[in-house]
Amino acid sequence: MKTNDWKKFGKRSLFAFEYRFKKDPDRGRGATSLEAASWGEFCLWVRDKNLCLHHDHGQFHDTVTWYLLPLLAWLAENWDPLFHEERFPVPCEKLDARAGYMDSLRRYLGDTDPNMQAKSAVWYAWWERHGLRSCRQGGVFPDVFVRRLMDFAEISWGNMPIAGTGEDFYFAVPMETALLPVEQVAEPLLQGLRDAVLALQAVDASQEMMALAACVQEIAGAGRWRTRLAWYAERMVEFLDLVPDQIRGGLEQSQGFIRRLAPSGGIMFGALAPEIGRDDVATLFHAFVTAHQGDRQESELLRTVTRQDPSFPEKEPLDEGYDSALDLLDALHVTEAGGGWVDVHAVCQQLAIEIVSVDLTDSNIRGAAFAGRKVTPTILVNRAHRNNQQPHGQRFTLGHELCHILNDRFFGGDVAVVTTPWAPAVVEERANAFAAMLLMPLELINARIQHMVEPLDSVEGIILLADQLQVSRRAVLWHLYNLGKLDSRQRVRLERDLAGTL
Repeated sequence: MKTNDWKKFGKRSLFAFEYRFKKDPDRGRGATSLEAASWGEFCLWVRDKNLCLHHDHGQFHDTVTWYLLPLLAWLAENWDPLFHEERFPVPCEKLDARAGYMDSLRRYLGDTDPNMQAKSAVWYAWWERHGLRSCRQGGVFPDVFVRRLMDFAEISWGNMPIAGTGEDFYFAVPMETALLPVEQVAEPLLQGLRDAVLALQAVDASQEMMALAACVQEIAGAGRWRTRLAWYAERMVEFLDLVPDQIRGGLEQSQGFIRRLAPSGGIMFGALAPEIGRDDVATLFHAFVTAHQGDRQESELLRTVTRQDPSFPEKEPLDEGYDSALDLLDALHVTEAGGGWVDVHAVCQQLAIEIVSVDLTDSNIRGAAFAGRKVTPTILVNRAHRNNQQPHGQRFTLGHELCHILNDRFFGGDVAVVTTPWAPAVVEERANAFAAMLLMPLELINARIQHMVEPLDSVEGIILLADQLQVSRRAVLWHLYNLGKLDSRQRVRLERDLAGTL
């Protein structure tokens, strides 16, 4: 096996995995022969950022040097969850994988409550599948997490200290998250994994090496789509007999991973609760099939206002949701109804979007949205959800689902999204912001405030404004806070004083 020759896979401007084997400076002492053969260096590049760049003992180092065997074995053993498991082990509002795990440490670590210990245990198992440092075995690996997020690979990183390192040790790239099409990460990583394992196989014939080689070979094997789909949406596989042909036959598979779920509509089932019942699945599938039947398609007006280059929010989800709603209001020349509030039903009617009410057993499902080139644009409203028990809550649901129709058609595919606590937080935050600005545009709020007789930061003022705008008190309270019209102290006080009425 040649050493000191760098092997490079992928593009640094997108994602790249680079490695080289070197001679073990300890000549195998304290290591197996296979571990010693795997001594080397590696780099991970994401959008021209070297995630392995670190500072130690007064100087910067471009690479991580350690035994590469644990890294290769971790990639092989966790390949399917790395590129197919989206959801956190428990519902979590954090936007990326690393933030979710760090939040779990803050919440559960050291808590002797059995319920908290159980949550800590499932988060730990999740970290072993998605956290690169879980395989470091004494090495100083970067603080990197990888998971699937709809049809993207999400890579998040930071600089959590490593016990035993010097005071000046740190990874140099600031905390960030990147979203790339799955194939831009999975393909070069699989190429590099195969190459490294093949090189080790040439110098080591141990059972451990043969097992690792077999594991890598199985990654691109046939017939693994069910296992991979189960990592994304376990219940979808359990109810496979109910799955429409449009979904089952529309999965875009590549060697080693499911490349696209969105064109088939499969994405929506990643948001379903693990305990969802068969009847609810059947109802959602029926609505999906109904939207895909018939000759009716989306209107020219809807196509005009739909985002043509959909992507995950690059700015803050709040800002993107606000901007998108203002663009729609401007494009449709929406003005308030006679009573001085935005009629979201009329907006949906103008865009030829059907509104369908359903009664699901799972009251955590708020709504769903279906749209596409050959799909009747449809919004589902679950009457069992507590926010849909009142007209103002239903109006917010319509605005939320409308955002999905306009903004979430990734890679030119159809949109099929279900709104639940398990849905990706970054997409849900954008949709909530969109709904808030659609129903409470700034000009309308300012006009109302100008004629208010009650102070804005009073209980009476919040109730009056919510009633005038036909929204919930909680929605108007948070919207005013996000607009800077209330500070955090005022918001907390009003939440306390309005407790039980929000």
